[in-house]
Formats: sequence, C-alpha cells, structure tokens
Amino acid sequence: MEKVLVLVSSLMLSVGIIKFFFGKKDNKEGTESNTPAKEEILELNISGMHCAGCAAGIEGTLKSLNGILDAKVNFATGKGIFKFDSSKVNPQDIISKIQELGYSASADFEEIEKKS
Repeated sequence: MEKVLVLVSSLMLSVGIIKFFFGKKDNKEGTESNTPAKEEILELNISGMHCAGCAAGIEGTLKSLNGILDAKVNFATGKGIFKFDSSKVNPQDIISKIQELGYSASADFEEIEKKS
C-alpha cells in the first residue's frame, strides 16, 4: 500500500511540475492595444544551467513576462533566443530576470566564456 501511495504522490508531483513549466500561460491583458508589436530578437549566452530542467524553467518564466512573445533556451549550447515586444520589455529586463533566477546571462559572448 505504501508503494502505491508513493507512486501516486510522485505522479501528481510530476504532473504539477510539467504543468508549471509547460502549461499555457495567458499573459494578455484585458484590453488589447491596436498598435503593432515592435518585435525584436535577443540572443543570449546563459551560464549556470545544470540540466534541461534549468533551461525549461528559464523558458517558462520568461514566457510568462508581459512583452515576451517567444523564448527558447538550449541547455546543450548555453544559449537563449528571445522574441519580444520592445515597446513592453527591453533586453536588460530579460537579462535581469534570468539573473534573478540564479543564472548568468549576457549578450557579450566573450564575457560569458570568461565566467564559465
């Protein structure tokens, strides 16, 4: 009976984690502006990730920010590509958010390599 309880608890925890990182995020506000988005792309080197879960956590967190249109983080390459609306968020906001999560991020590829 204990094994079944542990198995069920583990499954519920796993589903919760998956929903947190990959669940649909609704970051649209009640009123949609008629001004077109000023889309820009920012490529960053990100260090301090230890696994693909770290990359998924960064992606999920950034995707939930207002103004982030898409986020892709690759653990193997240590790179992140972020499509964002520059009228709502700027590159420094993105870097700061990644740093708040405990990782280093920089658009200066040489700087990040020195830290690694």
